[in-house]
Amino acid sequence: MVDEMYEKGLRANEVTFVAVLTACARARLVELGLELFHSLLGEFEVVPIMEHYGCVVDLLGRAGLLSEANEFLWSACKIHGAVKLSHEVGKRLLELQPEHCRRYVVLSNVHT
Repeated sequence: MVDEMYEKGLRANEVTFVAVLTACARARLVELGLELFHSLLGEFEVVPIMEHYGCVVDLLGRAGLLSEANEFLWSACKIHGAVKLSHEVGKRLLELQPEHCRRYVVLSNVHT
Protein backbone atom coordinates (compact mmCIF):
# COMPACT_ATOMS: atom_id res chain seq x y z
CA MET A 1 0.00 0.00 0.00
CA VAL A 2 2.68 2.51 1.02
CA ASP A 3 5.01 1.16 -1.65
CA GLU A 4 2.33 1.84 -4.28
CA MET A 5 2.09 5.43 -3.08
CA TYR A 6 5.83 5.87 -3.48
CA GLU A 7 5.74 4.33 -6.96
CA LYS A 8 3.18 6.99 -7.94
CA GLY A 9 5.37 9.76 -6.58
CA LEU A 10 3.33 10.32 -3.42
CA ARG A 11 5.04 10.57 -0.05
CA ALA A 12 3.59 9.20 3.16
CA ASN A 13 3.73 11.32 6.29
CA GLU A 14 3.12 10.70 10.00
CA VAL A 15 -0.66 10.68 9.56
CA THR A 16 -0.48 8.21 6.68
CA PHE A 17 1.45 5.77 8.83
CA VAL A 18 -0.97 6.15 11.74
CA ALA A 19 -3.76 5.12 9.35
CA VAL A 20 -1.77 2.23 7.87
CA LEU A 21 -0.63 0.93 11.25
CA THR A 22 -4.20 1.18 12.56
CA ALA A 23 -5.40 -0.83 9.56
CA CYS A 24 -2.72 -3.45 10.24
CA ALA A 25 -3.85 -3.66 13.88
CA ARG A 26 -7.51 -4.08 12.97
CA ALA A 27 -6.67 -6.73 10.36
CA ARG A 28 -4.21 -8.40 12.76
CA LEU A 29 -1.39 -8.11 10.23
CA VAL A 30 1.31 -8.20 12.89
CA GLU A 31 4.32 -8.91 10.69
CA LEU A 32 3.40 -6.23 8.16
CA GLY A 33 2.67 -3.68 10.87
CA LEU A 34 5.96 -4.31 12.64
CA GLU A 35 7.85 -4.25 9.36
CA LEU A 36 6.31 -0.88 8.47
CA PHE A 37 7.01 0.55 11.91
CA HIS A 38 10.65 -0.52 11.80
CA SER A 39 11.09 0.95 8.31
CA LEU A 40 9.58 4.36 9.15
CA LEU A 41 12.80 6.23 9.78
CA GLY A 42 15.13 4.38 7.43
CA GLU A 43 13.16 3.59 4.33
CA PHE A 44 10.41 6.21 4.50
CA GLU A 45 12.25 8.99 6.37
CA VAL A 46 9.36 9.48 8.79
CA VAL A 47 10.27 10.06 12.43
CA PRO A 48 8.05 7.86 14.63
CA ILE A 49 5.64 9.80 16.84
CA MET A 50 3.80 8.63 19.95
CA GLU A 51 0.73 7.70 17.89
CA HIS A 52 2.84 5.22 15.92
CA TYR A 53 3.96 3.58 19.15
CA GLY A 54 0.34 3.42 20.30
CA CYS A 55 -0.65 1.74 17.05
CA VAL A 56 2.02 -0.92 17.52
CA VAL A 57 0.89 -1.59 21.10
CA ASP A 58 -2.67 -1.94 19.76
CA LEU A 59 -1.41 -4.20 16.95
CA LEU A 60 0.35 -6.52 19.38
CA GLY A 61 -2.49 -6.44 21.90
CA ARG A 62 -5.18 -7.32 19.36
CA ALA A 63 -3.05 -10.27 18.26
CA GLY A 64 -2.89 -11.49 21.85
CA LEU A 65 0.82 -10.72 22.11
CA LEU A 66 0.46 -8.93 25.45
CA SER A 67 4.00 -9.57 26.69
CA GLU A 68 5.40 -8.18 23.46
CA ALA A 69 3.07 -5.16 23.71
CA ASN A 70 4.23 -4.60 27.27
CA GLU A 71 7.92 -4.76 26.34
CA PHE A 72 7.35 -2.50 23.35
CA LEU A 73 5.59 0.08 25.52
CA TRP A 74 8.38 0.05 28.06
CA SER A 75 11.07 0.40 25.43
CA ALA A 76 9.15 3.32 23.90
CA CYS A 77 9.08 5.01 27.30
CA LYS A 78 12.82 4.51 27.63
CA ILE A 79 13.55 5.80 24.12
CA HIS A 80 11.52 8.94 24.70
CA GLY A 81 12.89 9.58 28.17
CA ALA A 82 9.63 8.87 29.96
CA VAL A 83 11.35 7.00 32.78
CA LYS A 84 8.89 8.31 35.38
CA LEU A 85 5.94 7.06 33.32
CA SER A 86 7.57 3.68 32.75
CA HIS A 87 8.27 3.40 36.47
CA GLU A 88 4.60 4.08 37.27
CA VAL A 89 3.45 1.55 34.68
CA GLY A 90 5.93 -0.97 36.04
CA LYS A 91 4.74 -0.46 39.60
CA ARG A 92 1.14 -1.08 38.55
CA LEU A 93 2.08 -4.21 36.62
CA LEU A 94 4.04 -5.58 39.56
CA GLU A 95 1.07 -4.93 41.83
CA LEU A 96 -1.20 -6.82 39.44
CA GLN A 97 1.19 -9.70 38.69
CA PRO A 98 4.03 -9.87 41.22
CA GLU A 99 4.80 -13.48 40.28
CA HIS A 100 5.99 -12.51 36.78
CA CYS A 101 9.76 -12.11 37.17
CA ARG A 102 10.07 -10.76 33.63
CA ARG A 103 8.39 -7.54 34.82
CA TYR A 104 11.25 -6.96 37.27
CA VAL A 105 13.85 -7.45 34.55
CA VAL A 106 12.13 -5.03 32.17
CA LEU A 107 11.69 -2.44 34.94
CA SER A 108 15.38 -2.66 35.84
CA ASN A 109 16.34 -2.25 32.17
CA VAL A 110 14.43 1.03 31.99
CA HIS A 111 16.82 2.50 34.53
CA THR A 112 20.02 1.41 32.77
